[in-house]
Amino acid sequence: MTEASTVTLKPRQLAALLVLFMCAFAAPLTVAFNIGTIISAFGASRVEAGLVISAEGIAVSIAALVCSRLISKYYLRTLLFAGLAFVAAGNVLTLVAESIPAMIGCRIVAGLGIGTVISAVMATAARTPKPEMTFGWVNGCAGAFISMMGLTVPYFILRDGLDGAYGLYTTLSLLALLLVPMVPNIKAPPHEMPSATSRGKGASGRLQEHTGWIALLGLGIFFFGQAGIAAFVERIGARIDVSLATLGAIFFFSGLLTIVGPIAAGMVGPRFGSTKPLVLIGFLFCVAVLAVATGGDKLGFYLSVPMIMVLPAILLPFFLGGLSVVDPTGKLAGAQPAFATMGGALGPVAAGAVADASGFGALGWFVVIMLAVGMSLMATATFKADSLRNAKLQGVI
Repeated sequence: MTEASTVTLKPRQLAALLVLFMCAFAAPLTVAFNIGTIISAFGASRVEAGLVISAEGIAVSIAALVCSRLISKYYLRTLLFAGLAFVAAGNVLTLVAESIPAMIGCRIVAGLGIGTVISAVMATAARTPKPEMTFGWVNGCAGAFISMMGLTVPYFILRDGLDGAYGLYTTLSLLALLLVPMVPNIKAPPHEMPSATSRGKGASGRLQEHTGWIALLGLGIFFFGQAGIAAFVERIGARIDVSLATLGAIFFFSGLLTIVGPIAAGMVGPRFGSTKPLVLIGFLFCVAVLAVATGGDKLGFYLSVPMIMVLPAILLPFFLGGLSVVDPTGKLAGAQPAFATMGGALGPVAAGAVADASGFGALGWFVVIMLAVGMSLMATATFKADSLRNAKLQGVI
């Protein structure tokens, strides 16, 4: 990573960036609660509720992809303020929505803002001196936030239903707006790919760029599967008499694990490369998915749901750290939320259709297949990153 592309954040700047990221991303982080709430509030089917979540996710993806191309043209504060304004507006409109089509429109508005915010934050994180550590903090804070939301969102839902949940999201998005002046007002460098000439010229540079996009496609497929199972955790739990309050406690415990796991991954950094963690964590995740979807006992559910929550968060610092090696400018990392969220947006719809047609057991196997395909494509970037790291250590580049 060149000196010009590196961003050194002061502790208070990093803290402000992390808090506003979480406040903007609150609704997608608690999607399992939102699905059930939409079904209850509107008497909607699983597919209809999935469409609301999918519309929001697609909007997030489009905005993140556009923002990843704009990070060298607009200052960080400008992007964050514009994004958070859309998030707040979409959340306010959601409170007055009276039908599923209206909900879809409101969540599209919010999604455009969410995508802008998370893309800008992830692109900035990729340009820090130790991106694995920064991404570890991002995902670790997400774990802490999920723990807190796992206790608070069910309370607001039980008290005020859908208005309680989205009223909370509205408050958080307004709070995030107050933090924008605390972040550095910077731009990304205008380089398209790594500045090292040996890695940025001709066919080799183009191949490296294509590798990054292929891996991002794989990440999208991975989260397509992950979102498919995560969106219906609450419904699967209800089938075996796991109450909403109990699920909230599970989310709280899972969030605690998600604090430690990603930060530990960031501390490990590139020590084991990016490919080995991808294979190991991916295998464990597939096992957890099958245990939740095909098992019928509460103990298996209690043990496996935290794994579904924490393992992707541990995987991301390794993968994004590798992606930062492939592209030190941060533009690929800035585009990462687009692919992850697009997969997450389409996943609930497909999962709802599979579950309605063949049950949750079939859904589990469907998700495992998607995870295997996604991780195979993600490995194209992790292999490249590991080879570049090895070449650098050997003094080849």
